[in-house]
Amino acid sequence: MKKAICLIVIIICLCLALTFNEKKGGDSFLEHSPLYIVVSGVPDGGFDQTAQVMKSVLEKEKLVKQPVNILYQRGGTVDKGWTYMLERETNYISLNSSLLLSRNLLGSSNMTMNDVTPLAILAEEWQVVAVPVDSPFSNGKELLNTLKKKPDSLKIGFAPDFGNDDQISFARAAEMAGIDPYRIQFLKFDSADDLFRALIDHEVDAATTTITEVRHDYEKKRLKLVATTTNKRLAGFEDVPTWKEQGIPLIFSHWRGVMGPKQMSQKDIREWDQLLQKMTQTKSWKKQLKQKGWTSRYMNSKEAKIFMEDQLRRYEQFIQGEQAVE
Repeated sequence: MKKAICLIVIIICLCLALTFNEKKGGDSFLEHSPLYIVVSGVPDGGFDQTAQVMKSVLEKEKLVKQPVNILYQRGGTVDKGWTYMLERETNYISLNSSLLLSRNLLGSSNMTMNDVTPLAILAEEWQVVAVPVDSPFSNGKELLNTLKKKPDSLKIGFAPDFGNDDQISFARAAEMAGIDPYRIQFLKFDSADDLFRALIDHEVDAATTTITEVRHDYEKKRLKLVATTTNKRLAGFEDVPTWKEQGIPLIFSHWRGVMGPKQMSQKDIREWDQLLQKMTQTKSWKKQLKQKGWTSRYMNSKEAKIFMEDQLRRYEQFIQGEQAVE
């Protein structure tokens, strides 16, 4: 009887100790491990800009005790960086977008959302169509009218991968205008820098991209913008008409999220949830989003998983030609 009582007391003490340690943080990887954000592609691309903002806010607001490092995986497809992240520990994360979904649907990748741990959706940004400064097109409607007469008469550039939101948003706008998107002459470039160089050199007639990637060249007046996928004109881009204004009822946002290795424990996921939520609530984060022209859209790990599953269904329907992605 005494032995049984002693055993129960020991068990209770152990449970209390474990609870106490968890409340204090215990063996939290955030306490003793540097953080790594793996970026697929070249510096200053969309993924890199998101990583740079995260690093800046986390360190400025002192939300982590250890350094935040950005690791670039250049060359190849976005899968290279994602695969690198999957083979690491829980202090490694990577950025994702609709590419994680569309590349698999189009047969360009074997990786699916089931191979990773969705951690958050952070923000969304908008698509734009750019043309050379001396282009004969003053708006997107004129561009589409030319394509309607002869779909392969113009070269439309995008980067960095087939089936990304840049390509899909333009294809959807064309489809709404009565153009067969499969007849459009799309040209893929490895980076936004390569794409804009080709645009300025008139190797392509138009480029479909995001506000983030086009902002610098737009502000330097190296190109002009003829359409956005927003519901209303954006601050700082007041001279750029929406597709909706031009008779094309397209509203299309491009989201960016965070994911980690598949083998993450529930405790690790909770820690990332807490950290990323704190990050997105800071004034520094909100200020950076405003400067970038992004819209806050924070979702935690559970919400992100549900959101991505819904997005997957929408992309499946769009690729099959059934409806738009909104």
